Amino acid sequence: MTDSFGALRPPTAEEIDSLGDQLHLDLTDAEVEAYRELVAESLDAYATVRDIGQPPSPPTDARDRDPGHRVRSGDPHNAWITKCHVAGDDEGPLAGWDVAVKDNIAVGGAEMTCGSQVMEGYVPARDATVVSRLLDAGADVVGKTNMDDFAFTGTGKSSAFGATLNPHDPERLPGGSSSGSAVAVAEGDVDMALGGDQGGSIRLPASWTGIVGHKPTHGLVPYTGAIGIENTIDHCGPMTRSVEAAAESLTVLAGKDPDDPRQPETVPTEDYAADLSGDPSDLSIAVVEEGFDRSESESVVDETVRATLDALADAGATVESVSVDLHAAAGDVFTVAVAEAFVAAVSGEGLGHNWRGRYDTQWVDAFGRARRAQGGDFPPSVKLMLLLGSYTGEQYHSKYYAEAMNLRAELTAAYEDVLAEYDLLAMPTTPMRAHEHDPDETIFEWIEGAWANLGNTSAFNMTGHPSLSVPVEAADELPVGLMLTGSHFDDATVLDAGHAVERHW
Repeated sequence: MTDSFGALRPPTAEEIDSLGDQLHLDLTDAEVEAYRELVAESLDAYATVRDIGQPPSPPTDARDRDPGHRVRSGDPHNAWITKCHVAGDDEGPLAGWDVAVKDNIAVGGAEMTCGSQVMEGYVPARDATVVSRLLDAGADVVGKTNMDDFAFTGTGKSSAFGATLNPHDPERLPGGSSSGSAVAVAEGDVDMALGGDQGGSIRLPASWTGIVGHKPTHGLVPYTGAIGIENTIDHCGPMTRSVEAAAESLTVLAGKDPDDPRQPETVPTEDYAADLSGDPSDLSIAVVEEGFDRSESESVVDETVRATLDALADAGATVESVSVDLHAAAGDVFTVAVAEAFVAAVSGEGLGHNWRGRYDTQWVDAFGRARRAQGGDFPPSVKLMLLLGSYTGEQYHSKYYAEAMNLRAELTAAYEDVLAEYDLLAMPTTPMRAHEHDPDETIFEWIEGAWANLGNTSAFNMTGHPSLSVPVEAADELPVGLMLTGSHFDDATVLDAGHAVERHW
C-alpha cells in the first residue's frame, strides 16, 4: 500500500498518547496500546479510498493557457502578482473585456498564492466556476491580482508580495483584501476584476479607490474554486468602474453550480443590466444611524454620504432615518463568530468539513503540507485569529462562538424587519477614507489598523444580504463610498439604486 505519501504508516504509542491528551480522553497505558492497534487496522479503509480516488481534474476546457509570469516591474501600485492570458470565447456578452482575478480564485494552469508565501508555487488544475463563466461569456483573463495574505486584512498591506498602494495617493493603502483587483480597475487596466468578500473585501477597497464593488447575495454567485475563510460568509463578486458593468458581470456570474453547497436549491437570476433605470423616485431608503458617527468615523465621510442621500431624496426617493441597535455591535459579533470558524477551516486544510459539495483534493493536499512547513510565514492577522479562536474554543468550550452565531440570526432578523418596509439600507461603506501606509508600524499598530474599516461591511457577510459600494463625491481628493444593501436575492434593486447614485450626485 503506497501512494504519493509512501505507505500508510500506523501510529506509534507515543502519538496515540499525545492525541489522547489533546482530546482529553485520559487514556490508560493499556488503552493506548489497544487503540494503537485499532487505528492501525482502520487504516485499511483509508487505503481503499486512496486506491479508488481520482487525481485532480485537468482544466475543464481545451483553451490555450499562458501560465504567465510574476510581475516585477511596470506596476507602480503593486496591483498584480501574476500576468497571464487565457482567451475567452469569440462571442458572448463580455466579448472584448479584459478581466483580472483575485489571487485566491483559481485560474487553471496559473499560479495561485492567496497573497501568501505559504502557497507560493501552487498551480491549480481547474478554473473556479466564476472564471469558467467569464471565459464562456467571452472575457479574457489577463492576470492574478495582489491581495492581503489569505484575505485576512481589510487594508491591502499584508501581502507577502508587498503592500498594494492607492492610486489616488500612493502614500495610502487601497483597502483589502481585494486590493489589487480594486487598483487594476481604478487604473483602467481591466474592464472588471473578480473580488472575494468575507468581511468587506470587495466593498472596502471599492470605497477607498473610488470604484463600484458588489457583494452579491450569499449563494447567488458560486464560490467553487475560490479559497475563503468560512463557508457561510464567503462571497465572490464584480469590481468595476460603473454599476452597469457590475450588473453585466453579475448576469454572467450568477446561477446554480451543483458543486457549491452554499447555494439554495433554486438560485433566482435575471438580466441585471436590463433592469437598470437609475430612477430614484420608486426607491425607499432606510438610513441606518448606527452606521454613522462611529468611534472610528471621519465626519467628512458621514457628511458626504448624507449629502448624497439628500440628493437622492431631492430626486424623488423616500429617504428616512432608522435605528438598528444591533448593527453597532456587528463588528464584535463578526470577530467572535469568525475566529473559531477560521480555526476549523484551517484545521480542515483550508476547506473545513461537514458540507456537501466538491472538495478540492489538490488544494487540501498542498495547503495541508504548506501550513505545517511554513506556518511561521502567516501574517500577524492570521496568527492572531488562529490563536484567538483556538484559545477561546478550548477555554470557553465554544460557548461564545455559539452565542455569536445566534446573534447573527438576530441581526439578520433586525435588518429584515427594516427591509420589510424599505427597499434599501444605507450607510457609509467605510467610516473613514484610505489609511496612510506605515511600513514601520509595530505589531500592535499593525493589528489595530488591520480591521478598523470593517465596522459597517462585515454585518452583511454574516447576514448574506446583497450589498454595494458606490463612489460619491471625493473629500480632499480621497474617495468616499456609499453602501446600499437590499433584501436577499434582490440584487437588481441594489444595483439600480447604485445607478441612481451615479446619476444624481
